[in-house]
Amino acid sequence: MKLLYPYFAVFLLAPAFIQAQTECPSYTDYSSEPHAPFSAGKHRIPSMRPPSQCRAFKSATIEKAIQDITSAMSDPDWKQLFSNIFPNTLDTTIAWHDNNATEPYSFLVTGDIRAQWIRDSTNQVLQYLPYAAEDQDLSQLILGLINMQAEELADYPFGNAFQPPLRSKLEPTENPLAFELEVSPPFNNETVFEAKFEIDSFASFFQASSAFWYATGNYNFIYSKSWGLAVARILEAIRYLQEPTYNKDHQLNQPIVQYSRLTYTATETQFGSGLGNPVKYTGMVRSLFRPSDDATIFPFLVPANAFLSVELEHLAIMLDTLEVYPEMAEKAKELAQQIRLGVIQFGTTLHPKYGRVFAYEVDGYGSSLIMDD
Repeated sequence: MKLLYPYFAVFLLAPAFIQAQTECPSYTDYSSEPHAPFSAGKHRIPSMRPPSQCRAFKSATIEKAIQDITSAMSDPDWKQLFSNIFPNTLDTTIAWHDNNATEPYSFLVTGDIRAQWIRDSTNQVLQYLPYAAEDQDLSQLILGLINMQAEELADYPFGNAFQPPLRSKLEPTENPLAFELEVSPPFNNETVFEAKFEIDSFASFFQASSAFWYATGNYNFIYSKSWGLAVARILEAIRYLQEPTYNKDHQLNQPIVQYSRLTYTATETQFGSGLGNPVKYTGMVRSLFRPSDDATIFPFLVPANAFLSVELEHLAIMLDTLEVYPEMAEKAKELAQQIRLGVIQFGTTLHPKYGRVFAYEVDGYGSSLIMDD
């Protein structure tokens, strides 16, 4: 897929950003061959940052951090590798940024696809949080991402990846896998790129919000148009997704999300006409897909539930400290505790060699899957 730099640099009112030049190559093409200067070490690592005029976002703070960190390294290969990797998000994935002083918005692509994954975009900026407090433009970029995630999840909480907002003037990317689907709730492919429901998307949104607040003291996202609504919709969804497949009368509980697709690949659709395999109540939350975007076998994805429990706790601490949304704070605490107990009580299994270990996936009935994703 060709992703040209003009698509990667639509910025509004942003002095720290540059308008990408039409002569800039696609980074997909640029990164397909090595570039000088090479490191002086054994592995001769090439310099893979795009040319300065083709970088989507420039931060003097991050450039200084690269110099400070690499100056403490003795291995020239490690120096080059770090210099390539650390600024990559800023260099290549900032597709759009509206640096509105009151309510900024940022759209970060995942790399080779012009769509924003909730999980990916959070992890693309976490390494910059220690520097955000001293760099106002960098802080605005990350704040804009949180606002963008909130807008996306408030509109469709069960999406894992989203299209650029209409106001960005970026064309939506056609997803060839978004057809021949039966998805509930239905979604609009003009705004949602992919509707594979993954609970780590919820956790990653909470993580971006609380981690940004911890690092900078900035909580302006709470007063954005969509943040409170997104949190409320997510907390409501979590509660429903704790419910067992069948009620006490052995009748099917009404599902709130399902995903079924015509495919030859088992990882691309879900069991039970898109509902997932049956589960018993444990306190944990069902997830139809894993962070890899592959379908779960047993819907209680243990590490993702542990992640969600921790981030719900962080959310509650933040809301309590700021004295906002008290009802949501209490609900977050309650859900975090229920999920934590579920992980401890139902998320382990007895391994013949290693004894009691955490499973990767369970169903609450005793079935478990031991693997790594």
